[in-house]
This record gives sequence, C-alpha cells and structure tokens, in this order.
Amino acid sequence: MSCGNSRHEFGPTRHYNIMSGKAVMMSFQDVLKISLKKKCEALKGDKSMQFPIRCCSKGQHPNDLLGSGVHDLSQHEFRFIDKSPLHLWIVHKTISLSQVVCCDCKFCNSRKRTIISLGLSGIGKSLAVQSVALDWVECKDYQYIDLLFVLSFWELNLLESRELSFVELLYTFYPDLRGLELSSLKGPRVWFILDGLDECRLPLNFSSNPVVTDVRGDTTVDRLLTNLIRGDLVPDCHIWVTTRPSAAKRIPSEHVLKVTELQGFSNEQKEQFFRSTMCNTDLADRAFDHVKMSRSLHFLCQIPQVCLNIAYVLKEHVKQSDSEFEIKPLNLTQIHTKLVKAQVKNDERMLRKLEKLALNRFGKDNIMYAEDLKESGISVEEATRFCKRCPLLLKEERGIEGMKVYRFGHRVIHEYLAASETLDRLPLENLFQACRAMVDEAVKSTDGQRDLLYRFIFGLMKERGLMMPTDPPVNHTELKILEIILTDNAVSLIHCLNEFDPQVLKSDVKSYVKSGEPPLPGFSPLHWSFLLQRTNYMEGMQDKFSLTVGNRNDGSLPRHLPSILKSKKAVLRFSNLTEKSCPALVSALCFRNSHLRELDLGYNTIADTGVKKLLEGLNSQDCKLKRLRLHGCGVTSHGCSYLASMLSSSLNLRLLDLSANNLGDDGLQSLSKGIGSPGCQLEVLRLSQCNIEEKGCGFLATALKKKIDHLKSLDLSINDIRDTGAIQIFRSIDISKLSTLEMYCCKLTALSCENLFKDLKSDPQCTMLELNLSNNDLKDLGFRLICRGMDSCAVEKLNVSRCGITDVGCVHLARVLCSADQMKAVVLKDLDLSMNYIKDTGVKAIAEGLKKPHGHLKTLNLSHCSLTQGCCTELASGFAHCDSEITELDLCGNDIQDKGMKRLCSGLRSADCQIDKLLLRRCGLTSNSVLFLLNALRANPTHMSELHLMGNDLDEMGVCVMTDLLVNPVFQLHTLDISSEYQRVEEDPLDTKVYN
Repeated sequence: MSCGNSRHEFGPTRHYNIMSGKAVMMSFQDVLKISLKKKCEALKGDKSMQFPIRCCSKGQHPNDLLGSGVHDLSQHEFRFIDKSPLHLWIVHKTISLSQVVCCDCKFCNSRKRTIISLGLSGIGKSLAVQSVALDWVECKDYQYIDLLFVLSFWELNLLESRELSFVELLYTFYPDLRGLELSSLKGPRVWFILDGLDECRLPLNFSSNPVVTDVRGDTTVDRLLTNLIRGDLVPDCHIWVTTRPSAAKRIPSEHVLKVTELQGFSNEQKEQFFRSTMCNTDLADRAFDHVKMSRSLHFLCQIPQVCLNIAYVLKEHVKQSDSEFEIKPLNLTQIHTKLVKAQVKNDERMLRKLEKLALNRFGKDNIMYAEDLKESGISVEEATRFCKRCPLLLKEERGIEGMKVYRFGHRVIHEYLAASETLDRLPLENLFQACRAMVDEAVKSTDGQRDLLYRFIFGLMKERGLMMPTDPPVNHTELKILEIILTDNAVSLIHCLNEFDPQVLKSDVKSYVKSGEPPLPGFSPLHWSFLLQRTNYMEGMQDKFSLTVGNRNDGSLPRHLPSILKSKKAVLRFSNLTEKSCPALVSALCFRNSHLRELDLGYNTIADTGVKKLLEGLNSQDCKLKRLRLHGCGVTSHGCSYLASMLSSSLNLRLLDLSANNLGDDGLQSLSKGIGSPGCQLEVLRLSQCNIEEKGCGFLATALKKKIDHLKSLDLSINDIRDTGAIQIFRSIDISKLSTLEMYCCKLTALSCENLFKDLKSDPQCTMLELNLSNNDLKDLGFRLICRGMDSCAVEKLNVSRCGITDVGCVHLARVLCSADQMKAVVLKDLDLSMNYIKDTGVKAIAEGLKKPHGHLKTLNLSHCSLTQGCCTELASGFAHCDSEITELDLCGNDIQDKGMKRLCSGLRSADCQIDKLLLRRCGLTSNSVLFLLNALRANPTHMSELHLMGNDLDEMGVCVMTDLLVNPVFQLHTLDISSEYQRVEEDPLDTKVYN
C-alpha cells in the first residue's frame, strides 16, 4: 500500500551495460533492481519457495509476547514451536508477506517506522527477504516502494572497525550504484531490510550513540544503524528487521511500529513439501507417516530446513524397509545420525573437527568467519570443499567484497554435533554422574538453552549403548520429571527420556493406569495423572485405538472419531456395533488426512447391510485402508457381492479377513470375481471357518490363478474342503509364491501333501515360509512327503500338530535333519509336532538331527507326545550340542517326572545350551526337580529367561526357591509361572507379554 500521495521521479542515468558493451540510459531504480537481483540469484531452485510464506501479527513490540501464553523470548527458541506444554496457546491470524511489508498511513508522521519479524532458525527469514526483494525487482508486488535496500547484519559486522558515511555504506553493498545521485533517499517510499539481527555483533547502543543526520558524514556502522532505526538518519524511510526471537529486544520499543512472526510450514505444506522433495507421492506419503508418528518431529517440520533434512533421511529409510507397510519411526537423534553419516561418509577426521567447532560455537550465532574456523583447526579451503560435498551440514555464503562466511546447515545440526562432542569428552567412568548433573541443571534452567543439546546426548547414549533403561540416571530423570511435572522443564526432560527410550515412561504410566497405584514412591496419584496427560498429549498419534467392550456403542462411536483418525489401527471388535455405526466409519475412511490403515470390526453384527454402507468409504479415492477385518460379522453371500465390487477398484487394500462368516460356496463365487479382477491387490486373504467346500475351492482357484503374484498369505482352515478342494487350489496356482498357507482342520490326507510338495520342490524360487496343516489326517505317509519336500523349499515354520504322526514319521524327519550339509541346509526354524504319538523313540531319532551343523531349528514343540524320562538323555544331548540352535522347547503334558528332569538338566548346564524359553507344564514334576533346575541355572545363568512349570506338584519351598531367582541379578530369568496358588510373574518393565 502507498504511504504518500506523490511518487518520486528518478531521472535517467548513464550506465555501462557489460553484456552489450554500450552505455545505456537507466534510472537509479533500474540500476538498484539489477544489483539487487544479483544478490538474490541463490534463491533460484529453492523448493521451499513453492510454498507461500506464512506470517502473523504479534503486537506492537516483542514485550507484548510476554505473559500472553507464549514463552519468554530469552528461552530456547524451540520451545516456541513445541506445543507440548499444557497451557493454552494463543492462535494468531495468518497474514501474507505483503501485509507485513507495509505501513499504516496514520503513522506517517511518527518516527516509529521499524517492523520486526521474528522467526526460528531455518524458518525462512532470509528466504522471506529474498522473496520480497525479487517480487519488487520483477514488478510482481510492492510497487508502492520506490527504493528497496537489503542489508544483512553478518555483512555489516565486517565493517565494524571502519568509519564511513551512510552513502558509502550503501555503495559497499551495491557497487553498481557508485557515482549515482542518492538524494532520492528522502521520502516514505524508501525501504531498508535489515536481515538477521541475531547475527549482529555490533553493540547497537541506542541510548548513548550521538545523533547522525547527514548521509554523507563519516562515522561508525553502529552509529549509522542506530540512527537509521531511531529515525534521525533518513527519517521518512521504513525499516523491516528479521531476527530470531532471542535478539528481538535489542531494539527499544519506542522505535518499533509492529511485530510479526514467520510461522513456517502449515501441516498441509509439510506434506506437500515431502512430495515435492521426493518426487514420488507414494514414497513421500510413507515417509511422512513416520513424521506423523511423532508429534515432536511433526512440530519441527514446521521449519523448512528441518523438514528438508528429515525428508532427506526418511526417503532412504523408507526405501530400505522390508515392507511398504512397515513403519519403523526414527527419533530426532537417529535422523541426524543418519543424516551426518550420509553426508560425511568416511571423512571421520573432518567430522571430528566439525564437532569441535560446534561445541566451541555453542550458544553463539550461526555465522562463522575464517578466524572462527581456525580455532577448531579447519582451513577456509577445507570448509569450502566440505560445503560443496555436504551442503546440509555446512553452508558457504559470499558477501560484500567477496568475503566468505560459513554456517551450520541448521541449528539442530549444530546442537547435534555439539552433543556428540560433549559426549566424546565425558569420561566413561563418570558418565552416569555427568548425566545426573545434566538432569539437575536442566531442572534449574530458566531459559532451556541446553534443551536440545541434552536431548541429543540422551539419544546418542542409547545409540552408542552407553546406558541401559535400568541404569540409575534414567530413574533419576523420571523422578525429576514428576517433581516438576507442570513446568516447561519437565517437557524438556520427557523429550530426553523419549529420545533415549519411549518405553521407559510408557511402561510406568501403563502400570499406573492398570492398577491405579503410583509405581514410584513419594508421588501422589495427581502427579501421575498429570504425567499421563502430558505424555498422551506429547505422543499425539497412537498406534492403536480400542473401543471399550460394553453396551451398544453405535451412538458413542462418532465421539471417538478424532482418536480413530489419529490411529493407524482401530480395534473395534466385540463392541456391539451394528450397521448403524457404519456412516461414522465411512466418514473416517473418507477423511483425507486420516492415519487409519487397519480397521478391525470383528465379532460385531455389521451384517450384509453394514458392508454395503461401508462401500462408500472403502471406494473413496481418499481411503487409505490397507487391512480390513470382518471376522464373525454375520456376512453372507450377499455381502460378498458388495465386497467383490470394492476389491475390483481398491488399489490400497492388502488384507481381507472374512473368517467365521457363513459365506458358503456361493459367497466365495461372488467374492472370487473381485479377487480375480485386475484392480485387486490383496496380499492376505483369510477365509477360515466360512462353510466352504470343494466347489468353492474351484471358484477361488480360478480367481487366484490370475493374482498369485500379489497374494502372499492364504487361510482356508476349518472348512470341509478335503483333498479334492485342496488339490484344485494346488493345481491351479503356483503355491510356491505364497509365504503363508494355512489349511488346518480341513480333512486333508497324504494325497494333499503329495500335490502340495510337488509344487514346492519344483520351484527353486519358492517363497513359502509358513505352513500350517495341523488337525488333518496326514499320518506318517503324509509327513514323509512333507519331509521329502523340506530339503528343497524354504519353509521356516511348520505346524503338523495332531496329524496322526508316530515315531515312524520322525525317522523321516531325522533323515532330513541329518542329511543337511553346506550345499543343502535345512531352513526350518519352528516345528510343532504336538499331540502326535511319537513316543520316546521318535524323539531319540529327532535328537540326532539337532547335533548337525547345517540345521537352523530354534523352536520345537513336543507337548502331549506321550514322552517319558526315556528320551530325556538323548534330547538333552541334542539341544546342548555346540551346533544346536534350539532356543525354545515345549514338553508340556508329557510324563517326564523328576528323573527325566534330572537328565534334561545335564543339557541345561552346558555352556553350549541356548534354550531361552522352556515349557514343562503338567510333566509330573515335584520339588526335587527344582533342585536340578537350580543347579543347572547356577552353572549357566545367562541363557534362561522364561520358565513355565504350572500344573506340577511343587511344594511351597520349591516355589519360593524358584521365585527368588527372579530378583537375583545373577540370573536372566524374568518370566516364571508355577501354579495358580503360588504364581508370581516378574517381567522386564519394557516388556508387556501376556501368556494365556
């Protein structure tokens, strides 16, 4: 907007054009625009320029920010962007840059002509300045400005020791203007932009500097600047100052017209930035899902430079994930460790210098001249080469008179490197003591200037294995958090603990929620309630949302939509939902920014009408659902016709679970039309207990024949498909492309095994990893066929429980295990032979195979196999052999007795024994076995962590002896079940396993 009624005219000036080699007539303004454009050339190609810069009005002076729900300006600037504190935050209206760089006409006669724009490091202050300058140069905006001069404080620092006039100062910044008439500086249409007040090393003494009014009089740069801002020099001009918050108060309030703030990216702009940076929408969305897992990272992505660094790391992180659906979120430390390693690569020497430089410069401005580098042993030449190779870590900038300066890529990187150097300098023997001292210092801090430094130190201690969750400093930190739970410092310490291990606080909070009793003494339930509230708020998005099982929840479901939308998985099973809840679910499925990827509606009366209603959401182009579970929902063949249409067009859905529904062969016929369509991308299909018979298998086989490249897991268990149905499946599709096949309780015989393993053996690229054929009438003949196939396929997990196998079948298994060699190793890791009549002779045969060097069996289930003490010597010899990899052994329901236990313990004592989990429920043991176990564990105390003895005849003394092992630090035992009367389970606080 214009601040005056007339416009200055700038007469023509003879100016030499280098390109044409001729003198041309150009106005003063034209020459300035050409010169200014040169300064802004670095702006070209900056992706963040694609997004509008967001600003807001904050008041008349930086002091107006105090006492208004906003942090003190002296505090660490990242407290401004972290919305974790519980107090209310004032929301300011967003304004455009053109509304910032303007002047209200009523102030034309006032000497208040300075506008201050606050902004965090990397938020885009200099970018905003360049944007305004380019828009003015290219006549896109700000045409009420006649002359626009951009001066940066870091360049002004270089002139500190000189005495020069204001005109000479402008000539220094804009040499092309030298010799031109500067009388046109008068008037309100002249603007000066002073960029980066936080980098100013001049004293800026407003109270004592003498008055300067002559633009041609020589004086110091400090006096020129203070007089310019006071309005004594070029009194009618306007001034726009950008600065980090901490330096804003260097300009007294009597000279400030208004204060604004650069806000960085909006939530929508963050996601758009990821997409524009990665140029791959799917990859960008998957990467940004990682960001949304952490509210802290999500907040920090408001800063464009931080957003760029995070996107740079997560792009590669997502590419390297095992599955496109797998999310392994990284914390702030892990992201910067990966960033530094990717940039520096193997230049450890330069990295050490950078870390030293970062610590030397800690707490100072992010501007480094040659002398600053020299103090840390870095030459200008080294720095220049490094900037070209690693621009995200170190940047080079040229200023007036060709002077070079250097900056860390961002303050976060600066503090990460400083934290690494700090940790390197701490002696390991005093590490815990130093850590406690840091926590105590953080509690006393009034400005939080070391918040980020300490956060990185905690994260690096975890990465380098320097501290465990059970070590004293962790507990000390948790106690301090509770002591100051309502302060900003508590938030900083919570960030530190979360950076180290998020489960530390979560486990205690969960314990409090579950029991209602404070886990740590000395603190009231109120302390824990505040901690729960604060951690929940800081966590933001959650992995899973569960609806409380109770009365009909159709009416209450809409109230939970915000929580569902923030969750990747919504578990709504057994929630008494009906088709009336489906419109609310449809809104969640259609919501563009929903995080929902898995919806579990198991055991609700959704029925066919509910499925039909859900189609609106499932067919929405904004629906990102990947897993849909409708087991036990009363779906029939009619519902299958609706789902078939959805499968034909859904590009996202990867898992469909329709188990325990009465689909029948007709339903499977309808469903198969969708499964076989080109648009279907299903990877997991579960149709267990769906009343399917041989006829239905034919429809499915025809459909899967077209989709086998996508399908990875198929479950047809508890259906009357028999050999006829199974063989149709096996003959129509390449079973070897599946990773999981479940056909338990399907009335199969050896005939199915013959056809199944014929396919598996014939394909050298077989990917079958898990096979469940339990509860079928396979007998020894079927098991023999399975064993023959195992030596040429990749099955890692095999379940043949309750299949009528005897000791004869075990001989075939033993041959496979014993024949393994370097060229033909057996990859089987998990074998379930439970509830088969294999007897002692069968186990003796298998035990020999455990000693062979090229087997990989880790889990062996021999429960309820009619075993006695007679096989225990051979079994112990097998799992205690140096080549055995058995870590889990289940012998429950066998008549082992004390004699057998004594023989087993001879193997448990061996240093080569790797058994971590041993199950001996209902094995006829007495307290005598406790003594054998105790001696074995004393001989080899580090391997056993889980022991199950429930259902044996142990007296109270035996129970006490075993439970005492849980609290003895010498032993690794953390899970023990003994009996319903004396059961005592002690678990790792970070582990919440539940055993049925």
